[in-house]
Amino acid sequence: MLWGLLALLIPILIHLFNFRRHKLVYFSNTAVLRSIQQENAKTRKLKYLVTLLLRCLFIAALVLAFAFPYRPEKQLNVNAEDNLVGIYIDNSMSMKGQSQRTTMLEDARQSARDLVHQLNPSNRYLLMTNSFEMQNEYPMNQEEMLDQLDRMNPDGAPVAMGEVMDRFEMLSHQHGFATSTLFVYSDFQSNTFDLSAAKADTTMQVVVVPMMPEYKANLYIDSVWLASPIVQVGLTNDLMVRVVNQGDKEVKGLPVNFTMDGTMTASTTVDLEKNGSAEIAMQFVVNHGGEQHCSVSLTDHPITFDDAYHFVLRVKPSLSVVELGEKASPCALIFEDDEQFHYTLMVPSRFDLGTLAQAQLLIVNETARLNETLQQALLDAVAEGASLMVFPSVDDPKNNSYLYGKLGLKLIEPDTNTTAVEDLAWKHDFFSDMILDMPQYPDLPKVRRHVRLGTNGIPASLLTLKNGDPLLLSEPVGKGQAFVMATALDARWSDFSDNALFVPMMVKTAFVGGKMDCLSYTIGNDKILVLNDLNLEGDHSFLFANSDRSFELMPASDVRNGKVNLYLNDDLPAAGFYDLLVNDTVNRVTAWNESRVESKMDFVERDDIAPAFEKAGFEVAAVLDTNEFATADLVSAMAHQSSHWKLFALIALLALLGEIAVLRFWK
Repeated sequence: MLWGLLALLIPILIHLFNFRRHKLVYFSNTAVLRSIQQENAKTRKLKYLVTLLLRCLFIAALVLAFAFPYRPEKQLNVNAEDNLVGIYIDNSMSMKGQSQRTTMLEDARQSARDLVHQLNPSNRYLLMTNSFEMQNEYPMNQEEMLDQLDRMNPDGAPVAMGEVMDRFEMLSHQHGFATSTLFVYSDFQSNTFDLSAAKADTTMQVVVVPMMPEYKANLYIDSVWLASPIVQVGLTNDLMVRVVNQGDKEVKGLPVNFTMDGTMTASTTVDLEKNGSAEIAMQFVVNHGGEQHCSVSLTDHPITFDDAYHFVLRVKPSLSVVELGEKASPCALIFEDDEQFHYTLMVPSRFDLGTLAQAQLLIVNETARLNETLQQALLDAVAEGASLMVFPSVDDPKNNSYLYGKLGLKLIEPDTNTTAVEDLAWKHDFFSDMILDMPQYPDLPKVRRHVRLGTNGIPASLLTLKNGDPLLLSEPVGKGQAFVMATALDARWSDFSDNALFVPMMVKTAFVGGKMDCLSYTIGNDKILVLNDLNLEGDHSFLFANSDRSFELMPASDVRNGKVNLYLNDDLPAAGFYDLLVNDTVNRVTAWNESRVESKMDFVERDDIAPAFEKAGFEVAAVLDTNEFATADLVSAMAHQSSHWKLFALIALLALLGEIAVLRFWK
């Protein structure tokens, strides 16, 4: 292209040889010429010289722009003997979005194959994905790399870019390479493009290959939760669903379906504003106990990984109620002969931690005298989701003071004045579905003796006496709820056990403690599962498997304080339901969903990617397109990326504008 500089002779020749023909004008009186303002000859020559220079600058800059001058220091180390070539392909769900040809993930895979074919066959390669598979993280030759690209796992959880950079740097040094070059194929979602934790490596070159999605709109199920934590057979409940529209167009009448064990349970439609969300309620009734495989879904294309949300409703056939005391209280009459409950009376001197940990309701009656170890065990059980009802000791109200202190209560003194309940917080969540309306003159419990309790203002008073003292206090403890009564069930203290309020209140307390287990887990996020309802003896093994047993994963495990901790070192392959087998027997079903981190179609701008890497201390050799590996060799692509053609094109444009300005305005 530099031969085009010979065109500079054209304006020079025009300047040297003026081919204009002179026209002879006859004047009858030469005095007219004297009235014409004469132009300075030197100014005229300077004007012609400036015009000549601008024309030459225009031609020279235009030729240089087409010649693609580039910075030679931007050459890659890909063919150096001691250089490791790494290829990172973001295999998260967002990469399955539509591209101009197929999907971004397949475009990245094919582009990586083209790259490996073009490079020196003696190079050593390393394949990086979000799955961090061990079989890919060792130096491979060309054939092995091509084979691993074909076998690459297409399903990976979102991973921060900083983690990928750190892992590649670690592997490069671990295998003894002096330098490394990492080709990064990703759609660069804003939520995962985080380099804050990355440690810069001056021996690493980065080549960025952004993958651009064809569509950036997405509809998805963000989350689900239960309106009431109590799920029992025959009880109506509401499933709350949050639906999001990540697009610049509003959506009307979007169908949302709720299935339970493969059967349609509820269906509704939702209207969504552009870039908005909505919460809908779907009513359902569980007809039988056990585990219900549930899914909420919508239909949206082409991004489908977040169109369904899976969860498990685990309805216990009976709730475990443990009463601590030397003898049974009137509570036994409620729970002992009811099929919904499994009642156990436990003498404090012979308590069993395993039974306490699996109980949904723990009752400390007026005959219980507990040591500090047992009192702390009760608090630990409540923190894991159980509910606790504490009645004061009739022998000495100061018994179990450790428990009261941990709940933020202080025993002041007993009050022997007869009084009655004056106020009932019937609009509180505890009573709201138990009492639909309060009569004008309700029959509320009468109290002959009660313990005055000092509070720090945290526990909520559900029942209040006429003298202003609280009778029933409620306070959340971890995942559970603690209830403290200021009077005992003994007839000498109150008639509470004979009041119509007693039975529904105690049953509701048990239901509150019967909260559901975790509805679902998130692939890639939930690496540790804690199970506190397993009673294991002897050797045991755990296994996650899908329904047809085509996939199995054995997690690491340990048992601490009666709790089983499962550690998932590898991710599950896809969203859905997986059986948890204990000693080859199905113990429960777990539901898993893809992370919604990438559901928001927000991507880093192409021009902002390289500066972000450079700000983190990495050397960015180039920002390339996938088709540049297929249509040109790598050296040409690098030259194109590092060229100054835009600068010279701008200079040519300015020279042309300057010439126009000189000819038009220089008089």
